Amino acid sequence: MESLVAAISPVFEIVKWLGDPIIRRISYIKNLEKNFKNLNEKASLLYSRRDDIKGEIRRHGSKGTATNECENWLKKVERLQDKVNVIEKEYHEEKICLMGWCPDVSLRLKLGKRTDESTNLIIDLLEKSPSWVGGVVVDAPTKIAEAVPAPTIEGNTSTDRTLQKILGCIKDIKKQKIGIWGMGGVGKTTVMKSLNNSAKITQLFEIVIWVTVSKDWSLRNVQNEIAKRLSLNLGSDESNDNMATRIYQELERQKFILLLDDMWEKIELDNVGIPRINLENGSKIVLTTRRLQVCKSMDTDVEIRVDILSEKEAWKLFQNKVGDVVENPSIQSLAKDVVKECHGLPLAIIVVGGSLRKEEDVHVWKNALDELRSPTICEIEDMEEQVFKSLKFSFDRLNNDNTKNCFLYGALYPEDREIPIDKLIEYWRGEGFIRGAGAYDKGHAIVKHLTDASLFESAETDSVKMHDVIRDLALRITSPTGEGCRFLVRAGVRISEPPREKEWENMERISLMHNKLKSLPQSPYCLELLTLLLQQNRTLTKIPASFFDHMASLRVLDLSDTSIESLPESICNLLSLRALFLNNCQNLKTLTSQVGALKELDVLALGDGTKIDCLPIEIEELTKLRLLHVSCHEVRVRISRLSLLEDLRIKVDPYDGRWDESFANCMTEEICSLRELTHLGFCFPNLECLEQFVQGSLSWKEKPLKTFQFVVGFFDPDFWLYTKGGRALALGDKVTTHANAIVEVLSRADALYLRCHGGVRDLVELGVENSNELRVCGIVRCQEMVTAMDWNRLQEETTALPNLKFLHLEFLPNLRSLWEGSMPPGTLSSLTQLILYCCPNLRELFSWRRINFQELPNLQELLVWKCDELEEIIVNEEEKVDQLQHDDDDDDALPSLLPKLRVLHLKKLPQLGSICKGVSLAFPALEEIEVYRCPNLKRLPVGIKKAPNLRKIRGERKWREALEWENDAIKQQLQPFFHAS
Repeated sequence: MESLVAAISPVFEIVKWLGDPIIRRISYIKNLEKNFKNLNEKASLLYSRRDDIKGEIRRHGSKGTATNECENWLKKVERLQDKVNVIEKEYHEEKICLMGWCPDVSLRLKLGKRTDESTNLIIDLLEKSPSWVGGVVVDAPTKIAEAVPAPTIEGNTSTDRTLQKILGCIKDIKKQKIGIWGMGGVGKTTVMKSLNNSAKITQLFEIVIWVTVSKDWSLRNVQNEIAKRLSLNLGSDESNDNMATRIYQELERQKFILLLDDMWEKIELDNVGIPRINLENGSKIVLTTRRLQVCKSMDTDVEIRVDILSEKEAWKLFQNKVGDVVENPSIQSLAKDVVKECHGLPLAIIVVGGSLRKEEDVHVWKNALDELRSPTICEIEDMEEQVFKSLKFSFDRLNNDNTKNCFLYGALYPEDREIPIDKLIEYWRGEGFIRGAGAYDKGHAIVKHLTDASLFESAETDSVKMHDVIRDLALRITSPTGEGCRFLVRAGVRISEPPREKEWENMERISLMHNKLKSLPQSPYCLELLTLLLQQNRTLTKIPASFFDHMASLRVLDLSDTSIESLPESICNLLSLRALFLNNCQNLKTLTSQVGALKELDVLALGDGTKIDCLPIEIEELTKLRLLHVSCHEVRVRISRLSLLEDLRIKVDPYDGRWDESFANCMTEEICSLRELTHLGFCFPNLECLEQFVQGSLSWKEKPLKTFQFVVGFFDPDFWLYTKGGRALALGDKVTTHANAIVEVLSRADALYLRCHGGVRDLVELGVENSNELRVCGIVRCQEMVTAMDWNRLQEETTALPNLKFLHLEFLPNLRSLWEGSMPPGTLSSLTQLILYCCPNLRELFSWRRINFQELPNLQELLVWKCDELEEIIVNEEEKVDQLQHDDDDDDALPSLLPKLRVLHLKKLPQLGSICKGVSLAFPALEEIEVYRCPNLKRLPVGIKKAPNLRKIRGERKWREALEWENDAIKQQLQPFFHAS
């Protein structure tokens, strides 16, 4: 028997070997439907993974670029997606064939085989993709200097003379450490900022590093700031010594200048990781301080005192701040005496001038002079008397106690940190400084008033800042011995242990934000505490059970960005609480029902990363709520009971199984009954839900929403940041743009975001009359879009998109032109930023044949990335254009198509051969050109006279060396502006 088995085994193997292909072929035909479904499921996972990766790349913006390995993976996904699209098309055609009664066996066989192969390829790509997540981006080339906002310094002023002294010392090889000192408010930081931004500095060093040290400095903070500039990825658990070693190794290879602003004591540079400064490496250190002794302790080679303004300079600055009222004969002499009391200190002049701006009452001026001349009634430490008196006068002149409290609140933030305006207003609201309907408008009015008075400084991204001297004033007023309320502020100083319980007593506001707290006191006794800010303590995992037992007066509590897993039951003791912030608490998965006891709650923020899946039903009892932000899918509470809601944001994924149509319809119906809404952020899973809202919402019809964020049919977390604070509409898939609800919302929107939309071929088809309000437009992954704007669709003299400022076109595989036809006058007249990213079939941006001179009169930034087929920026198609070539000395007749263009970034454009072939253009406003991975771009279309403001040209060394020049003169003129990237 065994011999028989042995004899026939080879036969079985042969039959099996021959039969396998037959079995597979039968499987291809028989299981086509099942395999096709599996293909779609796997493809959906792959596309989601790809979108996550590209989203990460996009979030890095100009600070990072995709790794080569990641780029290759993305290209494979794109190629595979094309194959899957073809399979999908053929599959549906096969299903249609004779209603399925007469299938083409040969076609099914081939289709089944390709389906199986593509599925295997997808699985392979999915298996390889996890290694990219979190590592898809490498740091973009570090800029020599990161520009910081700074006032313009006029020539031949004391500030300019100080700057020139510093520059002279920097050029002196014998002076390696330079100390700048002077009293608070004299303008040291202004000089330092101008130094940082100086083009002369970028010509002398490979990197400029700015660090604000401040009074509450720590070694780790200084190291972090330097590491950030050096693009070093440092772990939070890395030791200071290890960080110092890595910083040292990076700086040792570079010629650097380190700018240390606002030093209060000696820093051991060796501990930071700063290499010894010597003649060989040519590096420099410049520091500012209020104390000459700090300069000496740092062994500076020269100390430069920042002098006060001359009488003439002080008067001119005061005039600019106060306005023409100082020309009034009855006021002018008083004004000049007021300026004298400011003792030539720029900050004092600016702040006092701001408080008296356009003041026409002579009695007010007399009183101001009396107050400035009166003796200081409290002891002053670390701040000169005249500075304190000037700033204190401006504080005292604030129109009411509420405004004063709003100002003092800014001191709860860390020194030199930007303060988000919206968050600040929510705090003020919780405290009761602003009340009732229109609180946000009132809050913004207060911010403007404080900014106009120079007590706040405008910052980027809808934020403000406090000058360190002004913050000192606020902290002095709120100290236990001051005249104001009592603050305990230890914000941003990296403490890991909280203040002792004794220190919490009698305090009205405590800020321990931006630290490394690991614990909190068990039961601090602080019955008068109104505000407690604990956000950004990611090491805080637990709140003691009795922590809130003795905080009956607490109104504002912020626990955002902590790692707490639950709220203690003692939270129910906070019967006066008006604002509770729990944003981005990623370990917080449930919300205790005890919150139902917080009947005074006005603000409840649970969005942006907090993992709470379901709101407790007790939320319905918080009938005083005016703001509710959530990101959970199961909002089972009856929102309609919260009738006072003004700001409601529910951020969810419409494709999540829990957010089904019936649930969304029910929620939409609840929202429709709210009359007081001024802002709504909501995800409509389909067009029907949006139509239900537009037709039935009282706040939409009777009291139009001031701001809204509506998502219809897709989910993209970037959208919420992309359109913050506006009136935004986002459409996905095949949501028809001609539906009445879409047209109505679009006509009110100032931002439009299209993602994976299968129907829109160009923006013009949305209707010119429906898009006049648009300021921001982003179009991502719209397969059908061949041209962004087809002007041939417009009637003659019709102006389109007159208010559009930002246009972002990303991942448009079939885009072949920006626009077709002649652009009507006034169209795109407000456009300031144009970004094109990954449009592989785009060959040109602008065509001279269709272009009118200065048709984009306000375009300031043009960024073009990863457009594989792009050959020219402006195509020269007519012979008459060739006649516009001129020598560099004869530039008056040169065309200027983009008169306000300041920034031109061209990255990863392998086919780009020219900006505009055969033409030398004028770029009167151009300041910066960056070229990266554009190997065929051999010529720059500018000379120094064509671009008089050009100061930076960044590009790889190999590209710079291969550049061709019209003549040596132009090369010599532009050579100083080149920087390595």
